Amino acid sequence: MTDLASMNGLSTLPAPSPIGAVHRDAHVLAGINRILHEALRASTEEELGRLCLEVAEDLTGAEFSFFGEQRESHDRLDHIAISERGWAAYRGSDPDFGQRQLPNGMKIHGIFGQVILQDRSLIVNDPARHPDRVGTPEGHPTLRNFLGVPLRRDGKTFAMFALGNHPTGFTERERAIAEELAPAIVQALLRKRAEVASRASERRLRSLIEGIPQLVWTATQDGRWTWASAQWVAMTGLSVEESLGDGWLSAVHPDDREAARRFWQGASENGDLAMEARLRHAQSGRYRWFKTRATPVHDDDGRVVEWFGTSTDIDTLRRLRERQETLVAELQHRVRNILTIVRSIFTRTVESGGPIDEISDHFRGRLDSLARTQVVATQTRSGKVDLENLIRDELLGVGAIEDDRLSIEGPDIALPADTAESIGLAIHELTTNALKYGALRHPSGRLSIGWEIEHTSNNKCELIVKWDETGVPAMPVPPVRQGFGTELIREALPYGLGARTRLDFRGGGVLCVVSLPWTADDTDPVNRSAEG
Repeated sequence: MTDLASMNGLSTLPAPSPIGAVHRDAHVLAGINRILHEALRASTEEELGRLCLEVAEDLTGAEFSFFGEQRESHDRLDHIAISERGWAAYRGSDPDFGQRQLPNGMKIHGIFGQVILQDRSLIVNDPARHPDRVGTPEGHPTLRNFLGVPLRRDGKTFAMFALGNHPTGFTERERAIAEELAPAIVQALLRKRAEVASRASERRLRSLIEGIPQLVWTATQDGRWTWASAQWVAMTGLSVEESLGDGWLSAVHPDDREAARRFWQGASENGDLAMEARLRHAQSGRYRWFKTRATPVHDDDGRVVEWFGTSTDIDTLRRLRERQETLVAELQHRVRNILTIVRSIFTRTVESGGPIDEISDHFRGRLDSLARTQVVATQTRSGKVDLENLIRDELLGVGAIEDDRLSIEGPDIALPADTAESIGLAIHELTTNALKYGALRHPSGRLSIGWEIEHTSNNKCELIVKWDETGVPAMPVPPVRQGFGTELIREALPYGLGARTRLDFRGGGVLCVVSLPWTADDTDPVNRSAEG
C-alpha cells in the first residue's frame, strides 16, 4: 500500500525501535568522532569535505554526495568537495570534471536550492516529478532520489551537503543521521579554516621576520630571551638554544654587557627600550654596532607578557657619523689655516709696497694659486694633491707649455693638502718671477722642473723638488729687498713643513731646491684620470 508521502515523493518510515535507535546512535557517534579526529590530518578543506561525505555515505547508504558553500553574492554555490564515489559516478563531457576540478558558481535553484533558500532539510524520492526540478548537467548520473541538509553558522545557513541515490529511497532515518552529522561537519570545517588561516598567518609572519634586515627576538620582562630569529643565528653564530635565557649576552661586546643589563632594569617602567651596543659578527670576528629596541606585548588586561625586540645594524652609519664629525673638525681646521694663509699673503703683499694695481695683481695671483690647490684637493677622495698636476696648473695659468724650453719630470707623488698649499704658493712665486725676469721671459731661457724620492742614511726619505732656470741673459744681482716669495721659500717652508731649502739667484737664472721629510705612505699615487 502506497502512503500519501510516497505519492508526493517524500518517503517516511515508522519510528525505529529503541534497540535500533541505540545501534544507530552508536554508529553516528563513531562517524562524528571520525570526522572530528581525522579532520586534524586533512591538509585542505576539500580533503576534509571528502572525509565528511564518505562518513555520511557510509551511514546513510547513499551512492554519491557533494558539499557546497553559498557565496557572499547569495545566489551562487561553490563546491567545497565531491566524494570519491561522486567523482567515479560522474561521466560528464565537461573536461573540468575529468581533471577533478570542482565546479563553482552554480546558480542556487532547483531541488538543492530549496535546502538553502528554505533553510531546511529536504528529501526528494521522485526528483523527475518534483515541481522545482531543473534537470541535471549532461553526463551527471541519473538522480533517483535526493537528501539535502543545511549547514548553519551562528544560526544562519551558509552551506549544505547533499546525498544522492539511496538504493530504496531516503527516509527520516537517513535525514536524522545527516542532521546529526551536520554540526560536526560545521565544527570540523571552521576549525580547519582557522587552522589554515593560522598557518598562513604564521607563514606570512615568518616570511616578514626572515625578510627584514633586523635581528628579531622575544624576551621576558627581565631580559631572558625566549626566541631568536634566523638573522640573529646567522649574524652571531649562536643557535637559538644557545641564545635563550641570558645566553645572548655572549654575543655582546664585553664593554657593553653592563649597559645591556641596565637596559632591562627599566623594562617595567618604560613603554619602549632602546640602546646601542656592539655585537660580534660570527664570520669576520669583529664587533659591529647595533641599535636595539624593545616593545612590550600586553595581554587583554594590559599586563606585559613579553617583549618583542629588534636589533638593527648601524655600524656603517655610526662610522659615517664619526667620519663626518672628523671631517667637520678637519674642515674647521683647514678653514682656519686657509684664513691664516690668506691674512699672511695679504699682509706680506701690502708690505712689499708698490703701486696699488701691482699689489692687487700679486694678491689676486696668490689667491688664485691657493684656490687651485683647494679645488684639486677637494676633487680627490684622499684629499691629496698630485704634485705634477699642481706644477702644470701654475704654468698653464701663465700660458707656459711643455716644449724644448720647458721640461717637467718626476714620479707620481700625492701631497697632503697643507703641504700642497705651501708648495703651490712657492711654485706660483717662482713662476711669476720667471715670467717677469727669468726663463719664461727670454727666448733663450730654459726651465727644468724635477722631483724624486731619496733615501737618507738614517733610513728616512726626502722628497726633493728642484726648479732650475738656465740661459737667462744679464741676470741682475740678487734683489736687495726680500719679497714674499723669497721669505716663503727660505723661512715659511722650513718653519711650516720642516723643509730644507736653497734659493740662488745665479747669473743664468734662479735655482731653487726644496727637500721635504717624506714617508713611504706618502708615495701613494693619485689617480689623475679619476680624481683630478
